[in-house]
Amino acid sequence: MDSLPTEILGLVLRFNVDMCRHDKNLVLPLRLVCKAFDAALKPYIFRTVQLEFSRFLKDATPNTDSLARVGHLCSAVYMDMMVVRDEEEITRLSDIFRGLVSKVPEMVPLLEDLRRHCMSESTFDETDFRRVLENVLEHIPNTSRLKMNLPFQVVGDQSLTATLLLATTFASLAKRDEEHLSLETLVIDHVSDTTINNICNNPIDLKNAMKTFKELTHLVLSFKRQEKRNSTFNRNLWFLIRKAGKLGSLCLVGWNVKRDILTRRHRHRGVTENDWRMRSLPYPLETSLSFDRLRFLELKRVDIDPNQLVQLIADCSGTLKELYLVEVYIKVNGTADEDNVALWIGLQDSPTPLDACWVAQDLRNMKSLELDVLRVTGLGYDDFEPDEDSLHPTYDLGDPSGSDKSFDQRFVEAVMRADIDTTTKPTPPSKTLSPEPLPEQDVVLPPVISTAGSNAGPEAQESEVAIPNPECLVQRSDYDADTFQRHHNTTSHFKRSIDGYFTNHNEQALKELQNLISVADRGMSLISQEIERYRVATVDPTTGGMVTAPTPWP
Repeated sequence: MDSLPTEILGLVLRFNVDMCRHDKNLVLPLRLVCKAFDAALKPYIFRTVQLEFSRFLKDATPNTDSLARVGHLCSAVYMDMMVVRDEEEITRLSDIFRGLVSKVPEMVPLLEDLRRHCMSESTFDETDFRRVLENVLEHIPNTSRLKMNLPFQVVGDQSLTATLLLATTFASLAKRDEEHLSLETLVIDHVSDTTINNICNNPIDLKNAMKTFKELTHLVLSFKRQEKRNSTFNRNLWFLIRKAGKLGSLCLVGWNVKRDILTRRHRHRGVTENDWRMRSLPYPLETSLSFDRLRFLELKRVDIDPNQLVQLIADCSGTLKELYLVEVYIKVNGTADEDNVALWIGLQDSPTPLDACWVAQDLRNMKSLELDVLRVTGLGYDDFEPDEDSLHPTYDLGDPSGSDKSFDQRFVEAVMRADIDTTTKPTPPSKTLSPEPLPEQDVVLPPVISTAGSNAGPEAQESEVAIPNPECLVQRSDYDADTFQRHHNTTSHFKRSIDGYFTNHNEQALKELQNLISVADRGMSLISQEIERYRVATVDPTTGGMVTAPTPWP
């Protein structure tokens, strides 16, 4: 081992780190091999400090001495608070399943266990959380990255616990010593519009948040809409984002579940138009300001007004170089035959109406926009009262050229390729050309002799060279965001790995959430069965009793 060059040893251990990037614990035994292994692996193993529920408990004993020895190696903090429950959530679940306890006996210990994960005097409170977090931050002066998973609230919409945790985190970050490195990367998962509004409505919390955002260069927000009324979320969200004056990359992840890629249409049933509009990523049109340094932008799993989408890109266009749209659905209210209905690409052989927003054309005509990379995956339409009798019932989703290109590829080409006119039907390119005569050479290869039958015409006997169609040379990574980002990701990779070496992972928290969701699903299915039993049963008008006996419980 002593004769092994340091460079080779470093490469070998780095290769082991790469192989174990999904489970850091697999690398830990290598530290015991020798002092050289221990010294070489420390910068990787201690690069991230992970904090979760058990670290903040009142009876937890912090190991401050160990942190003091390796704190200078830490550059990132990963806080996973998903398992923390909100008291409102437990109360609502108890009320919902009170009548089903005999049929779902596992609900009793589950609800009791969930109460042990609530912030209280018996577990930990705001003071305990602040004390532990500030103590950790004090010993890691070189930290410039932070990822925080807020509680994922299954039921309820107040988000009081999540608001308290996020506001306290901002306060702790704002109190860091000026000699410490500034926070440059911030990733927050499961932040709700309620939490954003509550923080912005509190002057002290807002001041701490503004100080936290001040030096950010990378920001990833995964959020969800909970409020069902007009709120100030639009103004508050972008007010905070714009406080990050040095922001170079921005990724906003919405709340949508996986949708049908075959139809690319999502239809809302039984909701009012106001609720439909509330379920979107807002962007202010009235007070738009440009982003001076934003180079990389990604929107993922969101519904958005098309005019707001174009305005957002326009405000970033002066510096924007890479744009990623993943499962983004523009909101459409009305038939495609109307002049003011928005479309992703537009209709062939039809001029663009004055009042319509055709996204591809608007981006293509944006003089200040000079993209180096545009990748999209799963673009679609969020319908409200769609017109099935329209002349264009599927909008512009079908390929009018007949080449059966994917909608994502057509959109990228409509924006990036100057040789494509989206308003006229393209002429299919010629796929075969006769070869040009060879220049005079000393040695000429013999001509290719056709083996066709004697009844073949002279055209069949002429040698033809197949010219590959440029459209066939397009690879999926040339337009698909998911494929492209496997090898080049400048926006959302922090969400998967905050330190760049090991993936963010907390198996225990995932098991707790899966247990909660599975039991809640079973309880809801039992409620549905109970409703169905009484719906199909008939009542004797004379006796008032059921004629058809209810179906027995499974």
